[in-house]
Amino acid sequence: MNIEDVEKLSTIFGIFGFGAVVGGGILFYFLKSYIPAYLSKKGQNLATKQDIGAITDQVEAVKTGYAQILEEVKVSNQLKMSAIEREQSLKKEVYMEAVEAISQSQIMVANFSNLNITGHAITSEFSVQAGKIAKVQIVGTKETVEALIIFMGEVNTACLHLMLERAELVTRMKTIETLETLRNNHQSEIERYVSIMKDMNLAGKLDKGTMDYINRSVEFESNRSDEHVAKIDELSDVQKKEHLLYVKECMDTFFRISRCLPKVILSIRKELGLDISDEEYMYIFNLHINKGEIVFENFLSKLQTEIV
Repeated sequence: MNIEDVEKLSTIFGIFGFGAVVGGGILFYFLKSYIPAYLSKKGQNLATKQDIGAITDQVEAVKTGYAQILEEVKVSNQLKMSAIEREQSLKKEVYMEAVEAISQSQIMVANFSNLNITGHAITSEFSVQAGKIAKVQIVGTKETVEALIIFMGEVNTACLHLMLERAELVTRMKTIETLETLRNNHQSEIERYVSIMKDMNLAGKLDKGTMDYINRSVEFESNRSDEHVAKIDELSDVQKKEHLLYVKECMDTFFRISRCLPKVILSIRKELGLDISDEEYMYIFNLHINKGEIVFENFLSKLQTEIV
């Protein structure tokens, strides 16, 4: 309020007298004290509402952002779970094939004792199974891969050794088969000469010269057949004994290799979440493999008795 405003108020208060002066003073005090406080409070209320609005907006923004983060985490977790499920599914498929192939590889070791199965057939089967087993190196853990490599190393070493030991038996077997074929041919010739002799005798055409020729021929064929029979018997005796020893070696190798298998199986079960205690598994495994060894030993003893 400036000087001119004061002069105007003094003039007005002079017109209305002392009462007006007092009233004016009260009014002036009211205007000076209450109005600014009211306006200040009003401003504060307005500011408070504005602050609440801003805070609300911020809270909503945080909630929205948090919801987005939760959704991203959810999607990420779903992707991770899907990836884990796919990985487990792939592992299960690979391991099921691999375990079956491992079983076939063990059988292949035992099949070496069957000399009627060609070496080519055995090695071809091994190549097929080895391809399935090799896939484990892609999906397996370090523990599984190491156990499998050790197992397959034993199988490979055994196969090479058994293949070499088998060669002599196969050669002898083929020699016996060749001698049997020759013996059968001589027997057929003897039967043919006897048949000719009967026919000529019935026809009354059998003279002494023809009879002597037929007799010499039959004698020659008989001597050759007897030589082959003697050689067959000699080789067969050796073959039976050597083959029996080889069968035992094959089965001993089979059981030895089988005892390397639990580490592979236990590691695979662990990866697939099919846990079983080592003690429980080994108890079951040893129970059956020991029983198998006893059954085979009894069977082998029976064969040895029959050969002797």
